[in-house]
Amino acid sequence: MAQFKQWALEYVLADDEPVKLQLTKKAAKGKRHSTRLPYDSRASSTVVGNWAASVHQWMTLTHSNDDDQLEDEDERANGDIVSRAKALGFLAGTLEALDKTILRPDQGLTILVQRLIGFFGAMFSYDHKAGITASAKALRQLYSMKNFKPEMGIKVLEDVSKLKEDFRLQTAVTRLELYELFLSLVEDPAVSSELQHKYGSSCGFALDLLQLCSSERDPRNLMIWFKIIRRLLTEFSPSPEVTEEIFKAFSAYFPISLRSSATPIGITAEDLKEAVRNCFSSHQRVAPFAFPFLMQKLDQGDAVTVAVKVDILRTIKACIEEYENPQASVVPYIKKIWGSLKYEVRNGEVKESIDATIEVLRAIARKLDGSKTHKHEVTLLKNYIDLVFGDCKDDLSNPTYTKQAGLLLLTVVTASIKGYVFYNASFIDIIRQNLRQPKSPTHTRDLLLLVNSILKTRIELFKNRKVGHPDDEEQLRSEPRTHLVSLFHDVYLPIWTGKASESDSKESDVLKQVALGLGLLVSQQALDTKGEVSLLCSGAICFEICNLLTVTLVKPLTLSSNDNQSQDATLEDDVVLALRTIIMSYTDGYGHILKPARKEIQKRDWTGPSEYSLEALKILLSRLAFIGCSEIPTQVKSDTEPEHPYSPLRHYDAWLRTLVYLFPLSAQSLTANSYILSSLHASVIWFRDACEARYGTGALAQYSNSDKNWLAEFEQLPGTFFSQAEGQSILPDEVASSFGEDDPETYLQFLRLSLFIVRGFYKGANSEAPWSEQALVQLAQTAALVVRSLDEKLQVSCNLAREAFSLFKTSEDKPCASPLSVAEKFICDTSDLGSSPRASDIKAAVGAIYSNKYPAGPAASEEYQTLKRGLEFWTNYIKNAVRSSDIDSGSFHSFTNVAMHTVAGAVARQEKFVLDLIPILHEAAASPSPNGEIVARSMGILVQPNSEVLNKESHANIKRFYKQWAYNFLVRPLYDLARPGSDKDPKATARYSIMILSVIKNCPFTVYQDDLESLLRLLVTALSNKKDDSVLSEEAAQAQVIAALEILVDILANEPSALKGFLKEIISGTTKVYQESATSNKTLHKTLTTCRKLSLQVLGALPKTFEERYLLSFSRPTQRMLASACGDPVRKVREAARSARANWAKVV
Repeated sequence: MAQFKQWALEYVLADDEPVKLQLTKKAAKGKRHSTRLPYDSRASSTVVGNWAASVHQWMTLTHSNDDDQLEDEDERANGDIVSRAKALGFLAGTLEALDKTILRPDQGLTILVQRLIGFFGAMFSYDHKAGITASAKALRQLYSMKNFKPEMGIKVLEDVSKLKEDFRLQTAVTRLELYELFLSLVEDPAVSSELQHKYGSSCGFALDLLQLCSSERDPRNLMIWFKIIRRLLTEFSPSPEVTEEIFKAFSAYFPISLRSSATPIGITAEDLKEAVRNCFSSHQRVAPFAFPFLMQKLDQGDAVTVAVKVDILRTIKACIEEYENPQASVVPYIKKIWGSLKYEVRNGEVKESIDATIEVLRAIARKLDGSKTHKHEVTLLKNYIDLVFGDCKDDLSNPTYTKQAGLLLLTVVTASIKGYVFYNASFIDIIRQNLRQPKSPTHTRDLLLLVNSILKTRIELFKNRKVGHPDDEEQLRSEPRTHLVSLFHDVYLPIWTGKASESDSKESDVLKQVALGLGLLVSQQALDTKGEVSLLCSGAICFEICNLLTVTLVKPLTLSSNDNQSQDATLEDDVVLALRTIIMSYTDGYGHILKPARKEIQKRDWTGPSEYSLEALKILLSRLAFIGCSEIPTQVKSDTEPEHPYSPLRHYDAWLRTLVYLFPLSAQSLTANSYILSSLHASVIWFRDACEARYGTGALAQYSNSDKNWLAEFEQLPGTFFSQAEGQSILPDEVASSFGEDDPETYLQFLRLSLFIVRGFYKGANSEAPWSEQALVQLAQTAALVVRSLDEKLQVSCNLAREAFSLFKTSEDKPCASPLSVAEKFICDTSDLGSSPRASDIKAAVGAIYSNKYPAGPAASEEYQTLKRGLEFWTNYIKNAVRSSDIDSGSFHSFTNVAMHTVAGAVARQEKFVLDLIPILHEAAASPSPNGEIVARSMGILVQPNSEVLNKESHANIKRFYKQWAYNFLVRPLYDLARPGSDKDPKATARYSIMILSVIKNCPFTVYQDDLESLLRLLVTALSNKKDDSVLSEEAAQAQVIAALEILVDILANEPSALKGFLKEIISGTTKVYQESATSNKTLHKTLTTCRKLSLQVLGALPKTFEERYLLSFSRPTQRMLASACGDPVRKVREAARSARANWAKVV
């Protein structure tokens, strides 16, 4: 006992929590050692008694009823409150540290737990000031022990309830301990059963808890209190009177809000609202109190804010969804709910409250319909829909309320399949009657929008028919459909025919709804008696609708530019969307669209087309590509025999065949021909995106080991196959129909088909009419997209390396020994580089691929030697050409572009033989000739080549740290050479500096951070060089300044402290750069604008980075300069100046 007393004394005197924790662990360990087997229960009782008695000296208590005796009158009688609290904390902490399995039920120590519960429970009667928190913790620990019995839970609740009014005087933390104790007890099935057995429907313990906790305001405590209340309502059987008292307890908080607090508590207002809402919806026994209460709150009119109204509506919805037995819990209140809510939609203006109201009305319909496992009596749903119909149907004839009334009817009718089947015919009939005598075009539009909404909702109901109850599908089999099929001839067609020639914007809105409705109508599906799915409309109706809309689609091509000014382009966009919707189900429809469009294109003379005709052609082709290729069609049976078996690629195949048939439109109109290939590129993009959306981006992974040679298969086809007669499919029917719409092989076959088309166009391509550079570029982009989508093994098996250089020509057309030798010959040919910048860019891209993708192999191999020859050719060529006076700067720039990209491809894969070429490049860059500047400025390409060529998507070989590798060998040796000196050539040092900066600006900060000191000297020199004293051309000097400023921005973002010793030079240098860029000639306008903007960005970042004491001496002149910069003629520069000026204004 002495040991326990010593530990208790040390605990009471300690202030540090770690010390207290160690003492409780010691006490727990002492108890554990005293209860090891073999044990004596009397000895264990003695140990527990000694442990409890160790705090006796602090337990001199005054009964709580002795109200006439004040604490400050007899402190000895009351004892030290703080010490007593700590003493009880020692006991509670010991229990918390104790292994809960020590006091096992078979040890006969249950009586000890009961006594401890009695001891700590007594604290709630005698010690409201000191012992509550510790006692609550102790009781929670005792509850978790295996010796705890259900009847002990009742004792705990009774003891704690004795706090009564003193409960609210406890701290929030103390109350939290008690709430968690209450929740543990009521969630324990054994304790709950014992409570139910003892109290029955009177739930006396619940009333005690309500009295105890009714004044709670702390958010954390409320969250647990609401859980307790929900548990009381769901797991116990309180009488109506007790239920009402419980309801009053939580409804008093509604609507609940949360005050803003500087200290985050991890609980939001939405959390509290959801917790209260769960209380309302906890059980149907709350319904008689909940619905009248909520409706009374809702009917307060303008006194209710939007947020509160939405909260009320969401609570009503939760109650409807959660209550069981709707006939007793929901039906009695439907008329009252409907009477209030209909005006929220009919006269409402706030979208949030209207949406919440609609959700409530839909929830009622679904609740009355039933669940997935049980359907309710049909009269419940019918009575509800009849109630809504009776109040809303007359409003459909009033343009003011048509949209609102239609929304209400649509909500309740389409909430379930049963409601839709029973009422959609009468609903559509009412709309049809009003469409016969519309009050205005807006009225017609709203009625059509309502019909379209019914059709759209029907699609969703049909799609989800198997998700619900089995009776739902049976209902759809027997639904009446005549009224739906007749919509085309009775509603849509008359309106379209009557308004198609009118140009008024309101009439155009009507036509848009007709177009969208026609798309939805064709997409409708039906179930026959056998459960098979087919199109609702006949093939004849679908064909007629396609023709009707296609006329509008191709109409702009038939008009002149003056005639088409009155046409609404948005109507054409809606027609496009409608046609795409149609052909996703009616697969024959795309052929019906393409045929008249193709004829309309071909009958025009494209020899000398106008700008309007070319634009109309471009738009039509892009729309046709979107209609047929942006989604994968669905297989749905029709009443007519399809022209071809179903295939996911059917539309794509038909579109490709159309493009082949149309090309070329004219040998004279190269632009029109390029538009055909542009639409090919667009269609490949559309269908690729559709495949990825349907099958996922990794769908091709399962075919990654394919070794098929598609190009060899293409060679076996007849020579006229590519240009065969129109209407024939490229893919044979047996191949096209061998995979379904959900089969990922669709993606693979799409690529195969695309490769075939690209190959076919390339085989007929040349540099003469009807081919133009624009057309060849479009074809090249399409080919790159297709090839890039293939995995590496398939590229190899198709021998695409060779085909790329032969442009898919056969060996008889253009024989070649090996891809690598062809590539070498192509790369090393300089004869055509001076023709155009594009020729240089193309050869540069090929060179980068050439040096990056071909495996070098062993040093003695042919591949290695070929690659090495190609790289050495260009480095030596640059070395020799840089000194030549016969090559102008423009041509030399083209040569340098190719050379640098070719070397860059090898740098990206860290080819070691590149290291032998670096000294040659250094020498060329340092050459005193003007071309040396071009080499120096182009060195950055080595670490930042064309991203469209060298990227992971194109299967480029890019090592993770290649920039660091290149920096070490390419830049680091140059720092000493770039440092100015009396014994050095100024031109050489300047070009070394350009070379360093051009590489570093394309590297991440981590690459060069170890050399900041040397680099900063170069940056300062670059900024401070006087324009008149520069040994560089103006273009090179500006490029050097831009690179220096970009690097400074990067350093400021990563390690600004490195600039502290250079602030004077940086501020004066950037100021000089801005002033010189603002006054220089305008031939380099874009470059000078970039200089001014970057210099202001650097200046503006300094006050945000450094303390005022470092900048104060520069503040006044800098602010004067920035004030002047705010008048810069370029907007983006002015924005940077204003931002910098605001930052420097704080430096005072």
